[in-house]
Amino acid sequence: MSMNGHFKEVIPVDMYTVQLCGVLHEQDKKVMTLLYQPLVGAFAYSLFMTWWQEADAYKRSSHQHLMNITQFSLKDIFEARKKLEAIGLLKVYKKEDEQSREFLYELQKPLSPYGFFTDGFLNIYLFNRLGQKKFIEVKQSFLTEKLAKEEYKEITSSFSDVFTSLHPSEMVAKGYMEISDSTEEHLFDERTDNQEISLRSFSFDMDLMMADISSFIVPKEEITDEMKEAIMKIAYIYRMDPLEMSAQLQNAYHLHGQLTVENIRKEVQKWYRFENNDGLPSLAVRKQPVPLKALHGKEPATEEEKTIKFFEEVSPYQMLELYSGTKPIEADLGIITHLMVDQKLPAGVVNVLLDYVMRINDMNLAKGLVEKIASHWARKRIQTVPEAINLAKSEKKKYAEWQEKKSASSYKGRRGAAPSDSNRLPDWLNEEQKSSSEKSGQPEEQENKKWLNELLKGL
Repeated sequence: MSMNGHFKEVIPVDMYTVQLCGVLHEQDKKVMTLLYQPLVGAFAYSLFMTWWQEADAYKRSSHQHLMNITQFSLKDIFEARKKLEAIGLLKVYKKEDEQSREFLYELQKPLSPYGFFTDGFLNIYLFNRLGQKKFIEVKQSFLTEKLAKEEYKEITSSFSDVFTSLHPSEMVAKGYMEISDSTEEHLFDERTDNQEISLRSFSFDMDLMMADISSFIVPKEEITDEMKEAIMKIAYIYRMDPLEMSAQLQNAYHLHGQLTVENIRKEVQKWYRFENNDGLPSLAVRKQPVPLKALHGKEPATEEEKTIKFFEEVSPYQMLELYSGTKPIEADLGIITHLMVDQKLPAGVVNVLLDYVMRINDMNLAKGLVEKIASHWARKRIQTVPEAINLAKSEKKKYAEWQEKKSASSYKGRRGAAPSDSNRLPDWLNEEQKSSSEKSGQPEEQENKKWLNELLKGL
């Protein structure tokens, strides 16, 4: 960009408004100062902190005002803004007409200390910036000692200890309908915290589970703190009590000779299907949450909106079922669980990812490719279907390179083998390809179009 190239993007009289995506806490200030500032620089850090304070006021301001209070040039502000966008701390929206241009700056929550130091990208970037010694010092500043709870007896009151249950006469249907309507249609605040799935409402007695496990069958050192966290998530998904989980842990260790998250999931899935007549945990059939639906309560007017509506109204389980024509296999359901629990991607976003990978990979759900793209989307904090589609469009060259590496690895050593010519991009990702295929009238394309139309009729 030339010295004055930023004036094509923003000028001093352009207005802007700042809002927060979620709630920023004191801990986030420390993360911003010690972890993000070395990566984005002082200008970008200062700009973020300034906008943080302005977000509370929620008023329109001009970029000239921003130049005055920061004492930065417009060029410095624009370059700092770009850094915040690139690192996932800012989303920018623009509306303009012939007379004016206005921006909405939406601040994103920084990663938690744990999320940052296990990111696999930002932590390496910070290590290279600070050097080993300083990196370790900064990392240790976020470590906290926990008191040994074994010396204490828990006396926390439960809900039922404090609050009385409702009398039947108080349970008026109309009132509950109003509660449901108000929370879905008129949200108090649609901004999301982008935090991990909360397990606080799910009671799981880890001590009881540990006490029930025989040390003759499973050595206690096999169950690490990291393993316990994974066990909690699995128990949450499948609604297991401690004794049920204990039995499956012992079964997994007996059959496989070691405890891994994958082995535990495999045995729990078998157990769950047996106990529930081949039923599914509720997580696998969830759909896009209402607050994250771009077309909630709206009729799609364009082909693109029909596609978005489709991804928002089906579950990932239904997506896999539609592709295979039968019940999804356990391995594929495990991938969905990983995407929704570990990567924290909503159901609609998972649908976009599944559709993309299946289409470019000859209808095979390649776990490695799925996880690589999912990790990228999670870092970008993708939460809605339009966001997922737009990012896939902008990054399709990068994903193609990942796919080529995977294909080269898969076919290495197989004489005469070559990647399938049937691999193609989804229609929603390549509009030019879509129009050309429609003109050609190929049977496969016509069949796909008919299939999608039938699906949309049923929504």
